[in-house]
Amino acid sequence: MARPTLTDLSPDGLRAAIEADIIATRLYNQDIPLEAHEEPDAAWSVPAEGSEMRPVVAWSNFAPDTVEQRLDDLLAVADARRAAFLWWLAPHHGPPDLGERLTRRGFAEVDNTAAMAVDLEDLPAEDEPPPGVRIELLDDAGDVDIYVDLLMREMQDSHGVMSADARAIRRDHLLGKLGNDPDSRRFIAWLDGRPVATSRLSMAGGAAGLYTVITLPEARGRGIGRQMTLRALHAGREAGMRIGTLQATDMGFRVYSKLGFEELFRYRMMVRPAR
Repeated sequence: MARPTLTDLSPDGLRAAIEADIIATRLYNQDIPLEAHEEPDAAWSVPAEGSEMRPVVAWSNFAPDTVEQRLDDLLAVADARRAAFLWWLAPHHGPPDLGERLTRRGFAEVDNTAAMAVDLEDLPAEDEPPPGVRIELLDDAGDVDIYVDLLMREMQDSHGVMSADARAIRRDHLLGKLGNDPDSRRFIAWLDGRPVATSRLSMAGGAAGLYTVITLPEARGRGIGRQMTLRALHAGREAGMRIGTLQATDMGFRVYSKLGFEELFRYRMMVRPAR
């Protein structure tokens, strides 16, 4: 689902690149198979059964006279699965009172994340990896289980113990993409021979979208996260991307700011529990 490379570096262009990346990645370019819906007033996806990921709305702009019916329609999808629902809500999404309407429907804000972008021409050079660290592109079937295991360990913090089905869905999906995925790059870092970190690049929206920057707790504080970030973004620049995008947690905000990323707006991460 690759889209034209985005090159507009104005504030409006950077905001558009962030949303193009979010829509394309959340609908078409995850580590699991997705059922994508790109409609005139909403972009949303539903994950494969058993993945333990939530249905998600990545963009929405409802008309005031249709918003309640559209909310009914979308929430019915999650209810049919007895699944939680994740909504990415930006200040310019509509109607203006959409956040209040979601709150009345049982959504709660679980995070407020900075939507950031950078001109990849201004990206710092990659540093030498810290002692004992090597970073490799995920391009070998034998390393897919390692990558998935790192994801599962991180996701346990937010989703609890992950099922065997959730692991198998990711493994099978990634095995099918190796060598045939022009829109993604995935990286694994080893520390003294042990896998400790990941990063993922998505280029499906025409920008270099940074995702899945994970470092295990025992390997933090060594600069590995910075290295994984730079490795993925430089891979995007080498592939022809001009704009880098990401959504920064509070923990990562200062790191990304030092790399030249600028905050353009904030996403409210709204979640409604399963019913």
